[in-house]
Amino acid sequence: MKKDKQILVILLFGIISLLGDIIYEGTRSISGPFLASLGATSIIIGFFSGLGEFITYILRFLSGYICDKKKLYWPFTIIGYSLICSLPLLAFTKIWQFAVLLIIFERIGKAIRSPSRDTLLSFAGRNIGYGKSFGIHEALDQFGAVLGSLIFFVSLSKFKNYSFAFNLMWIPAFFLILTLIFAKKNYAISIEKDKIGESKGKNINKSFVFYIFFVFFSIAGLINFPIISYHFTVKKIMNFSIIPIFYLIVMGIDGIIAFFIGDLYDKIKFKALLLIPILTMILPFFAFSSNIFFSIISVIILGIIIGCHETVLRASIGDMTHSSKRGFAYGLFNSIYGIAIFIGSWIIGYLYEKNLQNILLYVILTEILAFIFLSFQIKKNVMEKTG
Repeated sequence: MKKDKQILVILLFGIISLLGDIIYEGTRSISGPFLASLGATSIIIGFFSGLGEFITYILRFLSGYICDKKKLYWPFTIIGYSLICSLPLLAFTKIWQFAVLLIIFERIGKAIRSPSRDTLLSFAGRNIGYGKSFGIHEALDQFGAVLGSLIFFVSLSKFKNYSFAFNLMWIPAFFLILTLIFAKKNYAISIEKDKIGESKGKNINKSFVFYIFFVFFSIAGLINFPIISYHFTVKKIMNFSIIPIFYLIVMGIDGIIAFFIGDLYDKIKFKALLLIPILTMILPFFAFSSNIFFSIISVIILGIIIGCHETVLRASIGDMTHSSKRGFAYGLFNSIYGIAIFIGSWIIGYLYEKNLQNILLYVILTEILAFIFLSFQIKKNVMEKTG
């Protein structure tokens, strides 16, 4: 694939994700109140929200394995994105059971498309730089997330009607499918010649095993936005109505920082990953303060961390895995990521009720472990490339 074609494809994938996030993030921003308006209780909303996220991470392992085995990168990408169209159908939903089903369909679509899309993106970005490629993609993706939330906010404020807001989503859904078709027509898959030799390419190498442990511990120690916003509320640091603006700040910082972090990765490679445990370790000292200024700093730090997650964590997989195993690698990475979020959020939530000092100790411990595994991974990767 020529370089100009590669850049075009990367931009097209970014636009596809932008349009998809307008629909998904817009829906996500009001899914709780919408389900409640249909009669769902807080227990139902909490259970199915958690179930949807659990499904989307766990199924990625299976979808990644299958798309590698059968070389179904494009079919899985197309099917996965097509399932986003289940969300505009919420405009016609009158019972919460059907609404939950449509939301879960989209989450299944996310599980199907993510490993295959990231694999295709890594192939396209091989000569440009994995960091830049995923950085551009994440920047456009997060712009869509912000835009989607704003569209729903303006629509509901003006028309006071969920159906109108969901029907608006048919517009980005239509252009998403068109862009997806155009991207496929301009994409010629070629299995790249990897830096690691063909003899080493048939199996996942040891540096990737260390990397997976690094991912698990670095994510398990992350203080996520729901916990941070809960702290803001219960400690009366700010009015609850302002909290969505802070979420937009997180997504905005994520999008802005993504390209720069990606460019840094292409220059210093795996050393850029050191930012993740360092910033994650610093985050709770600001997030659990009672000072509004420190609270603002905490959401900025969180935005940078998520920008690193969505960019350099994904980009580095292209540098350490053979192309024939890359879908599997992305699927495994996403599954471990989801498991770590689930376990880490549960532990941090439990510790919050006991003693904030315990959270600080927990985060420091997990990030030290993450740093140790990252050091092993960097050393092993260097040995494999030179040996």
